[in-house]
Amino acid sequence: MITPEFPADESKRQAALDHLRILDTPPEARFDRLTRMAARLLDVPIALISLVDRDRQWFKSCVGLDASETPRSVSFCGHALFDNEPLVVEDAQEDERFRDNPLVTGDPNIRFYVGTPLHSADGYALGTLCVMDRKPRTLSEEDRECLRDLADCAEEQISARTLALHYRDQELEEQNESLTMLKQLADMVPGGLYQFRRYPDGSMNFPYSSMGVERSFGVTPAQAKTDAAALFAMIDPEDASAVAATIEESSRQLSTWSIQFRIRRPDGNIRWIEGHSTPQKLPDGSILWHGYLEDIHDKKRALLALQESEQQLRHLFELAPSGIVLADYHTGGIIDVNAAMLKSTGYRKDEFLKLSYRQLLTPMEISLRADILGQLEKNGYFGPIEQEIIDRNGSGYPAIVHCVLIHDASERKLLWVLAEDIAERKKIERLKNQFVSTVSHELRTPLTSLTGAIRLVAGGATGELSPQALDIINIAERNARQLATLIDDLLDIEKLMAGKLNINMLWQPLQPLVEQAVNANQPYGAQREITIHLAQDIPQTDVMVDGQRLLQAFNNLISNAIKFSPDRGRVDVSVEQQVSEGKPTVIITVHDSGKGVPEAFRDQIFQRFAQADSSDTRSQGGTGLGLAITRELITMMGGEVGFESLPEQGASFWVRLPVADSNP
Repeated sequence: MITPEFPADESKRQAALDHLRILDTPPEARFDRLTRMAARLLDVPIALISLVDRDRQWFKSCVGLDASETPRSVSFCGHALFDNEPLVVEDAQEDERFRDNPLVTGDPNIRFYVGTPLHSADGYALGTLCVMDRKPRTLSEEDRECLRDLADCAEEQISARTLALHYRDQELEEQNESLTMLKQLADMVPGGLYQFRRYPDGSMNFPYSSMGVERSFGVTPAQAKTDAAALFAMIDPEDASAVAATIEESSRQLSTWSIQFRIRRPDGNIRWIEGHSTPQKLPDGSILWHGYLEDIHDKKRALLALQESEQQLRHLFELAPSGIVLADYHTGGIIDVNAAMLKSTGYRKDEFLKLSYRQLLTPMEISLRADILGQLEKNGYFGPIEQEIIDRNGSGYPAIVHCVLIHDASERKLLWVLAEDIAERKKIERLKNQFVSTVSHELRTPLTSLTGAIRLVAGGATGELSPQALDIINIAERNARQLATLIDDLLDIEKLMAGKLNINMLWQPLQPLVEQAVNANQPYGAQREITIHLAQDIPQTDVMVDGQRLLQAFNNLISNAIKFSPDRGRVDVSVEQQVSEGKPTVIITVHDSGKGVPEAFRDQIFQRFAQADSSDTRSQGGTGLGLAITRELITMMGGEVGFESLPEQGASFWVRLPVADSNP
């Protein structure tokens, strides 16, 4: 057991306690109410208002113990004098200060203790409002706030009691000098101290009011003493009946009066006021309230604004089309869920709140889980990722999941999880892909026959054609070839999206593949007198690729560059070795001499069917699939695709591939 030490200001602290003249006084209902409330609100068997004397702790109010005091040397409250925050002992048997304390090892067998310090008006620790249990417990933030509120009330009661004692001393002993000092002290308090008296005939006045009351109400102490109605007239009409009702209740029960209300000052300003007082019944039948008024306008406005903001966020939370879940980071327990998530999963809210968020997700690979946890710890968020959500029936549906890590007021880690149900989107996408695939296959056979027939006619199989007819046949052949290219692109993109495109990866020299792509596109460039320039210093290196698919990607980039270059323009193709993330790579760059990629189009340039929406680019034709196919092919081969572009300076599309340094 560790005996509590004495504070450095013990002599002043003891003097402040002695000055209150509260030690060894009879029980008082106003303090007993607070200990009963503490015991009920926290569901504990023992609650005390304990004042730490020189060699003892004395109980001004006690619930659950027969003793009125215990030695200071074994007291828990003696340890609580050193901090403004509550002393929390969740399990005394696990705390070296108390495990062999006779109050723990014997009656009353304390295991759980919380002591919230009580201070005098000048800041000295007097003792605690404390609660105890005979079993270990944890203290929630709500319970902590509850105890602080009750402790504040106890301090107010002690202050009010002190004021009442001084007032009686003045009335009985005519200690005018002491009363003057007390009034000066009261006038320095930010709020206003007062006494309000109501006589049996219904008349009333304020025998005493500090300068704080004048600052809040604009009514001088002399006016308040003779005309109490002046203060009551300032109460906002909407709050007047509530104030009157609480005064009546306090009068009947002789209970603490406490309320928040608004006043309308003479200048028209509305201010929020908080009032507390303790009634005393005098021998003549009148009742005298000793109280405190505080201007809480700024604090109240901030609270109301916060409540309004919380209400708005709650509406957004409930009306959000995507599922949202708030969960505990460590335990996985669900704290809150919105209507969209309940609709997607089929759970009732009470059922959902019993789940762990881990029960909602299909098992994921260890590497993915580690990556998610790493992102949360480093960045505070992760996503978006596609993940299956398990519904109430045990079935899974696809969702795009985002997550944000936050901390609550107690520094507990929480997760906001946003899950967008994409089952319908996936269904539509599958139907679209099936439609594209079916149409493409159905078109390919007749188109092949049509193209062959056109070529036969163009070759003279039906006789010599006139120049005009031959021009028409050539146009038909070009359009047929373009349609065949579109069908091939559609089939390729469908296979890529379905993961059905076969890739045959082999180590092979890069230079022949680049040269072959350049040569294959020379005739296309020649139609508009566009030259394709291949840099001479091509690195002699091997790459692990599917040669045909790499050629397809290069052809897409070079033909695109030709398409968007002006007549008699130039396309440059270069190859350079680099080191990326510590690994050797090679970058193939295709630069055109066009106007560059429009700013508004850059984010979607690699999407399927994407084409810049301008007359210049639309007039160039194309399927809008070439770049999407290129990106998918290069990604499947372990590479990257990107671009750089400045207005009126052309665009440079590049492909980065790993090279053969690690070739076994």
